[in-house]
Amino acid sequence: MKKTLLGIIVLSIFTASFLTGCGEKKADVPATAEEGILRVGIVDGKDRFAKNEAGAPVGIEADLARRVADAGGYAIRLSLVNDSDALLSGMLNGEYDLGFGRITDTDQRIGNLAVSVPYGKGCLYLATPKRNYLNCLTSIHTGTLGFTTRTEGIKDEVNGIDSIVNQPYTDISLMSDDIAMGNILAGLVTEREAISMINDRIQAQELLNSPRESYVALAPEGSPLIETVNGVIGDFRLEQAGIPNE
Repeated sequence: MKKTLLGIIVLSIFTASFLTGCGEKKADVPATAEEGILRVGIVDGKDRFAKNEAGAPVGIEADLARRVADAGGYAIRLSLVNDSDALLSGMLNGEYDLGFGRITDTDQRIGNLAVSVPYGKGCLYLATPKRNYLNCLTSIHTGTLGFTTRTEGIKDEVNGIDSIVNQPYTDISLMSDDIAMGNILAGLVTEREAISMINDRIQAQELLNSPRESYVALAPEGSPLIETVNGVIGDFRLEQAGIPNE
């Protein structure tokens, strides 16, 4: 009798645990929120990666998005946004199924999103006062270097960065002011940030022997779409390398 009772208790516990586990199973994430339509957000970088031409997004990222739509058999809805903050907000709020914006794989804001393989690479830049052509840190042993949230994940790979004070900035306009007024020596920024900072007070130079950033596409966490994206990017990279895709 005791053995039978014990068996019943164990079975009850196992059954309860099994049912609880089934209840906690996450629902599958669809590739697109609207059936048959791929909603894509792209940062308008006004460059070869993405820009507005005659009212339509063009460039490397727009081309990749269209290839993903073709590969998955989707109609496409492209939206240009002003900056990466707007893109990431839209991704997290469910406005987009796919996002491009020269977001790097070291960006600390993408932890809750699915990430593709890299589709491009870029260098870091030093933003300096006008007519200051500093392009490396190895000969600098005093002063303060500003860095942004976009470069935080890769800055430790920069030669000579440990020899000077590192100061984080969340506001790039504040960093620009501090550079122009001589409060800091320079700012470590991405290429897109460098382009946005250049004015009559600030210039920017590509960092000598810069570590390379890797740009990735984004999808909602758990999205099966990322497999299609990776396949498209793989084909694109073969084309860029001049290797025929058979």
